[in-house]
Amino acid sequence: MTEKKQIVLIYSVVAILCSLIIGMSVWLSTLKKDQDQNRPYAEDIGKVEVTEIMSLERDLDLVKQDGGQVKISDLKDKVWVAAQFHAICPMCAQRNGTRLLQVYDRFKENPDFKVVCLSIDPETDTLEHLTDLEKGLGVDGDKWWFVKAEQEKMREYMRFEMLFGDISERTDPVEIETKGKWAHDMGIQIYRGDTLLKKWHEGLPLEELNAIVATALDQLDAENRE
Repeated sequence: MTEKKQIVLIYSVVAILCSLIIGMSVWLSTLKKDQDQNRPYAEDIGKVEVTEIMSLERDLDLVKQDGGQVKISDLKDKVWVAAQFHAICPMCAQRNGTRLLQVYDRFKENPDFKVVCLSIDPETDTLEHLTDLEKGLGVDGDKWWFVKAEQEKMREYMRFEMLFGDISERTDPVEIETKGKWAHDMGIQIYRGDTLLKKWHEGLPLEELNAIVATALDQLDAENRE
């Protein structure tokens, strides 16, 4: 099977699973809403306190899936979520097709929101691969960037500027088949401009990730109106 077919297959399967998960979530939400109708109303649900962890001090030149030249600094007026990936990675596909896609679907209409997936294997992740990922997820390439740069610079920036975890190459054939060639940080970072607000991981509820993004967008909107 070619790499392109692998990418399409992986993301197609994940898309189907995501649809089932979303459908179940909607049903559960409706059930919970019915159960909660007689409970007292509480204000400020979904609002969270957002703290600033650190700020990016350096810029990085990138190439996105359509071949366009972009920079991290192009996101200075955006709220964006960042995640590492490589094209033929079942774990990345699962995260992108469920968690990230749900966040994207919730905020994609907001012009100040973006998703940015950063390749940990830019030498292998061709622009064709990146475009296949966009098509597989059915997302707008202007709202969801798949980006790459020269590998050493890319990895150094992600590790020491963005504070993602270390990247290592797997050697066990079974792990490579089920988890992908590279062991890497599967967390999701939330930024407002160049400021890191939160690092989210799979153990936290998705509602927390959505709440942080919503709060950051409200803050950005307030700053723009000042």
